[in-house]
Amino acid sequence: MTMTEDNTMMLPEEALNRFQKPDTALLGLDVSAHDYQQPRYGFKVSNVGLLISPETMCEVMKNFTVYPVPNTKPWMHGLVNLRGNLIPVYDLSMLLGLSEYPVAHKNLLVMDKGSDSVGILIDTLPQPCDLRRCKKLSHVPNLPAGLKNCIADAYSVDDVLWLGFNHKEYFHYLMDTVSIS
Repeated sequence: MTMTEDNTMMLPEEALNRFQKPDTALLGLDVSAHDYQQPRYGFKVSNVGLLISPETMCEVMKNFTVYPVPNTKPWMHGLVNLRGNLIPVYDLSMLLGLSEYPVAHKNLLVMDKGSDSVGILIDTLPQPCDLRRCKKLSHVPNLPAGLKNCIADAYSVDDVLWLGFNHKEYFHYLMDTVSIS
């Protein structure tokens, strides 16, 4: 950790952000903001592709144990312990009405950090999506309830629909509309 002038510790984020980026023109490099497009990753839930926001921190867990929570909906699988934090785990295919029964999933995608963390059961690893190859759709097609308001953009590539998924908005919507039975 880095010390400040009054001998207190800086937060790691503050220590890393205190530096300014070098002027690449001095190095003979012409790196323009438009030259680099941050990659987008996506994952599939049944036949729907959901794009993860580039700003969202994610990780994939294998060999995880989900601890069930009594008296919850079937799509709420329970909680997983991630480095001492309890993360809710959801089966989006059931939640979105794309599947009627829970299925054993191989991977757990943990999106975000802290109190915003959610776990989503997935079968395959998230894959990079090159949006330059995708056709941007002018309107979002009909989607399951609650999902339409959480989609920023929609793309089509090789007959697969990819949706810009705002997971925070979706799970806040879910918390506001769903009661525990």
